[in-house]
Amino acid sequence: MSPAFQVSCSAGRSLFEAGKFHAAHDAFEDGWRVCRGDEKRVLQVLVLWAAALHHHENGRGGGARRLLARALERLGPVDETFDGLDAESLKTCVIETWGQLEAGEHPTPRWPDAIRPGPARVALEHDARCPYCAEPVQVSLPMEELDGADSVEDCPSCGRQWALKVRRDGADVLVSAHRLE
Repeated sequence: MSPAFQVSCSAGRSLFEAGKFHAAHDAFEDGWRVCRGDEKRVLQVLVLWAAALHHHENGRGGGARRLLARALERLGPVDETFDGLDAESLKTCVIETWGQLEAGEHPTPRWPDAIRPGPARVALEHDARCPYCAEPVQVSLPMEELDGADSVEDCPSCGRQWALKVRRDGADVLVSAHRLE
C-alpha cells in the first residue's frame, strides 16, 4: 500500500469510527485525489460509504441507499490480490449498512478488519543528500504533499536552503534535493 493510501485510511477511519462521517468523507477524499488504481477505487468506496451515512443522518435515506449502491459498484473491479485488503470484507460491511438502512434501523457501521491502519504522517527516508554539505536528508511529509510537492527546505546540518521535489511513480515516492539557483 502506498503511504498516501495508508495515511488517508488511518485519518478517515478514526473519524468514521467516531461517527464523524462528513469529516471522514473529506479525509478519504484527500487520499482519493492522489492515489491510483485499486487504492483509488477503495478510497472512493470509503468516500461513498461515509457520504451515505452523512446523508442518512440528515434525513436523506434515499440518497444514502443510492450512494451505497454506487460504493458496491466501485468495489467490483478491485483486484482480490490488492495488498492489505480483503475486498469481500469491505463489501460485507457496506452491505450490512445497507441492510440496516433498509430495515429502518439506526446504522452501526463496522470498519472492515481487512484495511490496516497506516501512519498519521509519512516519513520518507531516501539516499538524497543536501546539495551543499552532502549530509543525508530525511523528509517527513503529510499525505496531501506526496504528489507533486515542491518546496524550499533548510538543511538540518549546514542550514542552507535547497529545493525539494516530490514525485510519485506508481506506489513509489521519489524525493530529490537541488541547489537553489
